Amino acid sequence: MSQYRTLIAEQDIDCAFTLSPAYLYSTLAEEPLVQEAQAARRLGIDASFTRHTELPFSVRAALRFDGQGHFHPLHFLKALLSSLEIYEHTPVLSIDQNQLVTPHGIVNAEAVVFACHYPFINSPGYYFIRMHQERSYVLALENAGNMEGMYLGIDESGLSFRPYGTYLLLGGGSHRSGENTAGGRYERLRRLAQQYWPKSREVAAWSAQDCMTLDGIPYIGPFSSSTPNWYVATGFQKWGMTSSMVAAQLLTDQILGRKNPDAAVFSPQRFKPSASAKMLIEETAHATTGLTKTFFDPPRTELETLPIGHGGIVEYNGQKAGIYKDEKGEIFVVSVKCPHLGCQLEWNPDEKSWDCPCHGSRFDYKGNLLDNPAQTDLPHK
Repeated sequence: MSQYRTLIAEQDIDCAFTLSPAYLYSTLAEEPLVQEAQAARRLGIDASFTRHTELPFSVRAALRFDGQGHFHPLHFLKALLSSLEIYEHTPVLSIDQNQLVTPHGIVNAEAVVFACHYPFINSPGYYFIRMHQERSYVLALENAGNMEGMYLGIDESGLSFRPYGTYLLLGGGSHRSGENTAGGRYERLRRLAQQYWPKSREVAAWSAQDCMTLDGIPYIGPFSSSTPNWYVATGFQKWGMTSSMVAAQLLTDQILGRKNPDAAVFSPQRFKPSASAKMLIEETAHATTGLTKTFFDPPRTELETLPIGHGGIVEYNGQKAGIYKDEKGEIFVVSVKCPHLGCQLEWNPDEKSWDCPCHGSRFDYKGNLLDNPAQTDLPHK
């Protein structure tokens, strides 16, 4: 965080930078936080164990880290744009060594950094078998009281809390992309908001998607052993602001040929069987299940029985298709085969989108691409 603080001060960036304590907490067990506190002390990180928080409910334990920062990332980025040359609406369609093919021409580069959230190149690298994606949901609330600290629940259904000006950001409902067919993630947050702060008012709601690695550490460094001038930064595990600063420092050093003692920790070429084998098996099983559904799972409902405002996989003109029936009864038909690697898409009622449970690609109900690694829209009628 000190690097952000220095940069914001030097550039005089108005992004509401604030120092606050940050907490990990649990309502179920204290032992994981005891172990985390011990690990922090061994690394020289100042952390204190406590059971007292500002949260509107009691906790079994919490771990406090003082001097942490929060700020508005878009205001921060906007201030940096004046010194950068950026070409929007110019997606890279393919890459051959150091030639990047775009719709408007070919770009030649001495070094290529894949900082596109999820690498769209399957080989080399094979990141699609080493990561999955998860979604989580957020409400911005007014009149939810004043909270100084930032809080992250470590329990499976834990909530996160973060202040911003007069607002409180309430987050939760995390799930693997493509595994939310029942929906209700926003509604749960709304019920909790009314339970904890009856006078609060929702002013915004949104969701986010994050890449999750096998061992919980981002992949930052050379893209693969066979592509010496390619680099990657991905798998930030919901810690994008801190991990992006780490990536900027590591990749700058590597491209310029400077040694960095932390490079091995984040190296994309690492693989520790003891830490990653179980997760690799699970990722392979998810992908296999998604591919099997494409070919063998029957349609789940009939078009006539699909309720207004809902989506589902139905038989349409003798074929399996994804159908969304809007509030006026208009029908939108798309393929449920993900154009990335062919897994069967699943309907996400909270976002009215088709999501891939294998690798996290997402499409709106009309079939338009929302999230990579897929690069094309869905076939639609």
